[in-house]
Amino acid sequence: MSTFFEIAYNIIAPIFLVVGAAVFLDRRLHIDPRPLSQMVVYLFTPFLVLDGIAKSDLTGAETGQIAGAALGISALMALAGWTVARAVGLDRRLIAVFVLSVTLMNAGNYGIPLNRFAFGAEGEARAMIFFVITVAFSNTFGVFLASSGTVSTRRALRNMLSVPLPYAVVAGFALNGLDITLPTPVARATSLLAQASVPAMLTVLGFQLSRAPLRVRTLRAVLLAVGMRLALAPVIALPLVALLDLSGVGRQVALVQSSMPTAVVGGVLATEFSGPQDAEFITSVILISTALSTVSLSVLLALLM
Repeated sequence: MSTFFEIAYNIIAPIFLVVGAAVFLDRRLHIDPRPLSQMVVYLFTPFLVLDGIAKSDLTGAETGQIAGAALGISALMALAGWTVARAVGLDRRLIAVFVLSVTLMNAGNYGIPLNRFAFGAEGEARAMIFFVITVAFSNTFGVFLASSGTVSTRRALRNMLSVPLPYAVVAGFALNGLDITLPTPVARATSLLAQASVPAMLTVLGFQLSRAPLRVRTLRAVLLAVGMRLALAPVIALPLVALLDLSGVGRQVALVQSSMPTAVVGGVLATEFSGPQDAEFITSVILISTALSTVSLSVLLALLM
């Protein structure tokens, strides 16, 4: 059976070595992360999703189960976050960013490579389905929550449809369902772009963490949000995946993805639609939850594997 230290060394450590190298590079050269981030969003990730779904052996039933798990854990964590924030007496403005920080999980630039290392190609394919659903959730509910009602649902949907990811999902399922093989040059180009996505994701994560200031003015609420994201989420996810009858690699991936630290996109949404203090709160949650996830995810993987 895999031990905690073997998993931390073989699965978690490679990810943080890449992230650490990106942090070091950014501190030395002060690289603008936006161009690479845009490449990830508009080029690498869509082809990763397209390639992964087109070649996937997932059945329609399992895809639905994973999508249900992603939506279910997001909704349940949002409800739990709102309940806890109200119970501890957070002010109205802080409630919104607290809920955002416990709901949005880093299922993309952390979750996909982690599941790839842990469970191989099967894990990566299932992790991408989970990721796509959480992206849709963050671009609708996340935008609405971060803006505290200043952005309409129509605009949130328009923001989601302005990126190529949804179209890559549709194209991938069409190719898979119709058993269509792409011409060799197109297939190889798609595969090359897909392979570039994981190192690019981890590099962007390193750049973002390098610039994230740690604020302690709301340390109690920050630590509460971190605890809910890393410890409560898998507890909620466990009966949910059982209810959805997920098993095998699909069950493992759903539990791991549900337990990811807070997504960096939470800070982006808070900066764009809320204010500097709200962004600082979520950034603190991102930093601490990402650091502590080296332990929490190693424990979880040791139990699952």
